[in-house]
Amino acid sequence: MIDLHCHSTASDGSLTPTGLLHEAQRRHLRALALTDHDTLDGLSEFLQASHEVTAVEAVPGIELAACEADNHNRSYHIVGLYLTGDESQMRVLLANVIRWREQRNAEIIDRLNALGFKVTIEDVRAQCGGAVLGRPHIAAALVAKGYVSDVQKGFERLLASGKPAYIRRQLPTPAEAIAAIHSMGGVAIWAHPFTRGHFTNIQMYRIALELKDVGLDGIEAYYPLHTPTQTRTALQIATDFGLLVSGGSDYHGSRFKRVELGVGYGNLNVPDDLLEPIRSAVHVSSKLFSSNFNNGC
Repeated sequence: MIDLHCHSTASDGSLTPTGLLHEAQRRHLRALALTDHDTLDGLSEFLQASHEVTAVEAVPGIELAACEADNHNRSYHIVGLYLTGDESQMRVLLANVIRWREQRNAEIIDRLNALGFKVTIEDVRAQCGGAVLGRPHIAAALVAKGYVSDVQKGFERLLASGKPAYIRRQLPTPAEAIAAIHSMGGVAIWAHPFTRGHFTNIQMYRIALELKDVGLDGIEAYYPLHTPTQTRTALQIATDFGLLVSGGSDYHGSRFKRVELGVGYGNLNVPDDLLEPIRSAVHVSSKLFSSNFNNGC
């Protein structure tokens, strides 16, 4: 069993990169990908720890959020796997993403204060072990202040899309995210495709083809929130369009306690044999897709 989607303290997870590898070893996983949100900061520790935890293949990765420049309702998460090449293009993208994220965090905190939830940026930073501060840390600050019982409740009551303190993110386009992943030699995977909107199967096929046209390499079919029908649809899309298949738990540790590494809610099983095709598809370099990091939503 493998898990190609998880998060550490470098973004919004509760385990360190080293701790994740040890947990993967305890759970007898063959491979684990560290895919923190919008940062490469945990990868050095992750790869160093892999010299000690040799039973688990450590796959360096990232998770990037993206949306269409002309359609704010079309948003995606793109996971990059096997990031081993030059970081310069990715660093440019991440600098913009972090700046946009900081602006959004300030707006969320202002809105929370206007709603009567007295939280400061210092309260939020106290919940963040890494460089990437986001909504889970704001939710954790709300927990620490006694406003909500846990992080999930913070999202459900205040921070999720459509809730009173939600602020839309400014994001790169899918083409920009994929290009940055390719620039590091990585493989670009459309993560949890059925969780980003209520799309029909016809729409899913059309979106998958559009993403493939800008360089998408694969689709995350195995995911804790996917129904069996959705998993089958994702697998069929992969077959029809010649895309790789991936999967993972999206583990965040104690931030979201019900999701466990490797198995999600208990019934996730990402097949080992998906790993070799992904490993074999690693890009040496990609200059096929130009990047312009000034768009967003």
